[in-house]
Amino acid sequence: MLSDAELLLGLGRHLSAYEVSSSHAALDSLQFAGQVYELAWRLRDSQVSTGNRVEAIAIEAHIGTRQLHREVLPTMEQLGWVDCHRDKDGQLVTVEALIPPNEVLIADASRLLDVLLVNSVQRAALELIRATSRQPLTVDAAIESAAAWSEEAATDALGHLEAVNLVRRIEEEVDRPVVFNPNVWTNDQQAATAALRAQDARASKEVGALLDEIAALPGIPEQQVTSTEQRWVDFAVSQGLVERSVVQTSDGAEAGFLFSPHLKRNAFGTEATDPSGHVRQLVGSMIYASTFATWKLDSPGAFLYTLIRDGEAGRVANIGTDYPMLETAGTIKVEKVSANNFKMILLQTDVAESALSILDSRGRTRGDAGSLQNLGDQRRYSHVERERAKMATEADPGDREAARLVAALRDVASGGGFGV
Repeated sequence: MLSDAELLLGLGRHLSAYEVSSSHAALDSLQFAGQVYELAWRLRDSQVSTGNRVEAIAIEAHIGTRQLHREVLPTMEQLGWVDCHRDKDGQLVTVEALIPPNEVLIADASRLLDVLLVNSVQRAALELIRATSRQPLTVDAAIESAAAWSEEAATDALGHLEAVNLVRRIEEEVDRPVVFNPNVWTNDQQAATAALRAQDARASKEVGALLDEIAALPGIPEQQVTSTEQRWVDFAVSQGLVERSVVQTSDGAEAGFLFSPHLKRNAFGTEATDPSGHVRQLVGSMIYASTFATWKLDSPGAFLYTLIRDGEAGRVANIGTDYPMLETAGTIKVEKVSANNFKMILLQTDVAESALSILDSRGRTRGDAGSLQNLGDQRRYSHVERERAKMATEADPGDREAARLVAALRDVASGGGFGV
């Protein structure tokens, strides 16, 4: 099911779109933890970066400079994720990225929560997001799922999540309201009915275990289910909580395969296979370049294939000014080759490889990619979670501010080059 790290990253982005309210403030430590993960994900494989580059990346991640220096970087240092080097006046000079492998980074969520002294209401909120994403529940069942942090904490947390639209309440039966994550369970009536019938049949725990098993193994053969009995599999399918597909052979034999809505989306309405959102960002950048740009990219797949194969691409002038969106994501880095030429260096190979697997179906992945001018002017990217939650118009930083960020990104630390 959803890890704490995925929940924190999505929750941080979701809450960043809201004006501060009492519910927003009550979840602020979780938002801060999400910001720590946001910066960590962007700095993966960056080796050594200048203070200016890290500040530019932080701004794009909606982290203020004061908060970066006083809270985010010290927390990352405490976790052993970065090593900050300052001059004699205490000014940040370079940041050495010591970000652990992805599986370790994700597992470190519990350590991060302990470091931040996250309170019982906030911990209950994480459990409630997970529980109401797994399946629709009656309010009583939802509170019970997080009651390990006290019933009062769970009740308060549920109210805060409703206020920021991460939980929806439906009162089909007055005395038994139902709650669920509207980003996963999109049919309100079906979700409410399923939750009530599951409670009536005392099946919530059995169905929850089944959904966890299917989420971990999408397409699992029905005969291989070990989490519950066949009758609860049939019940979950009948209520629309689980999807069953059947393969029939020429001799009449049949085999059922089980799927859940989590195959399509996670707690924040995004692809479960791309928790950071950076694969979507790179795919969107490539497709934009091949579809809408004045100088179109003939084959996005060929471009990414070359970038993955060689670790770098370009050696043209416009790379020096046109790629801040991918740089602030930490996906690539731009280095100067000569007076007027720059090259793009791939930092996060796993992101590019995942993006390439998606683009493979859209065209060839070998040969000439076409003009590199096509990615020009892609300046900003807003992740799905933030767009979904946005309630106010964001200020445009303007060309002057954008130029300042680009200059900071280009100020690469000595010894931080590709292959060093």
